[in-house]
Amino acid sequence: MVSTYTANGGIEKIGSGEQSGTWGDTTNTNFDIIDRLISGVGAITLSGTTHTLTTSEGSLSDGMFKVLVLGGSPSGTNTITIAPNDADKLYFVKNGTSQTATFTQGSGSDVSVAAGAGAIIFADGAGSGAAVTDLTALFPNSNTSGAGTFDTVTANGGVTVDNITIDGTEIDLSSGDLTVDVAGDIDLDAGGGDFKFSVGGTEILRVTNSSSDVIIRPVADAKDIIFQQRDGTEVARIEDNGTFNVVTDKFAINGTAVTSTAAELNILDTATVTAGELNLLDGDTSVGSSITVADSDGIIVNDGGTMKTIPASAVKTYTTAGATSGTVTSVATGSGLTGGTITSSGTLSLKNSFLASNGTVSTGTVTSFTASTYPHFISGATTSTGGGTFTVTEADGSTHTLNMRDGDGGTHDTFATLLPAGSSISGNQFQYLAVALVPG
Repeated sequence: MVSTYTANGGIEKIGSGEQSGTWGDTTNTNFDIIDRLISGVGAITLSGTTHTLTTSEGSLSDGMFKVLVLGGSPSGTNTITIAPNDADKLYFVKNGTSQTATFTQGSGSDVSVAAGAGAIIFADGAGSGAAVTDLTALFPNSNTSGAGTFDTVTANGGVTVDNITIDGTEIDLSSGDLTVDVAGDIDLDAGGGDFKFSVGGTEILRVTNSSSDVIIRPVADAKDIIFQQRDGTEVARIEDNGTFNVVTDKFAINGTAVTSTAAELNILDTATVTAGELNLLDGDTSVGSSITVADSDGIIVNDGGTMKTIPASAVKTYTTAGATSGTVTSVATGSGLTGGTITSSGTLSLKNSFLASNGTVSTGTVTSFTASTYPHFISGATTSTGGGTFTVTEADGSTHTLNMRDGDGGTHDTFATLLPAGSSISGNQFQYLAVALVPG
């Protein structure tokens, strides 16, 4: 009968009648294996990012040590595979490296031991689905992660913890300050919906959730919420009566201080002005549709520093008076006027040459004519039947119809009209004579 081996430690079980003369050697090896399994301490040197911890059958191997002291210089988190995956193993681990060591046996859970930390781990040997469990986490007095239940904890020398979970109780300090210092964020989660701030057992401020709206309110009666600068200078306060009081010159919009007084702003409280009307005062450059100004329409004027609305008739009276009075002292050359200096007496007359035309006379047979540069007097007659209706296009693009049909359906429907500069006349073919009206 051949030898067999124990499932977890690899101890050789000599078959009956086997190993005559060498039985003692096998037995001695088995005793060494048992010694290592019970209390052996093995130094495991790690490198790179992987390592296999093997339990060999019938010979001493690293996987047989009870205590594993991890050393070496792994390049990162080192994954240690416990082999074979069908052997139950219990290890006491001390990670003396600068990297995390992660123990695995199968597709089940793994255990990570941080650099400089220790743990008691158990591999269940379940084959391909084997899992590794951190037994240390189940100990209530462990300094690793896990949960525990205590009736009383006494630590006169102080307690240093990474995480505190409190169920339905409060933290009381007999003296000194409580400092909460975390590398990340502080998340305060109140299932009741209120955050209460108290001084000496008396609540003074409450932050309340109301359908995801945030309500901030003082709790003590007849007290204000005051906003101050670091030096204690008051900036604003929410008074008990609901008034939001901003200190003078402490209110700004987009970096510009608002210097208006309360009295000045209160004037707007009685105004019925619209946003569009305010925009006009602000310098709105858009031009609306034209209107016919009536005497009763209002016009805003500055009356010695006081803004007033006056009827348009007053403006008309003022401008008319200005236009019909005053002294003409001279006449500009080329204005179409002649005369000398006007004082208490003198003359003012039109230049004879103003009515004289220096323009040219043009003729031709066309379907359109344009008065370029100067106004033109034009007369003409159609040269074909069905004519007599002409379109006059003004310089601004507007048009109107000039109907000169005589009703007989023949030719020689005549027309005569004055075309302002830039305007044109068009229609069926016509003969014309045009005179440019150029002042002398």
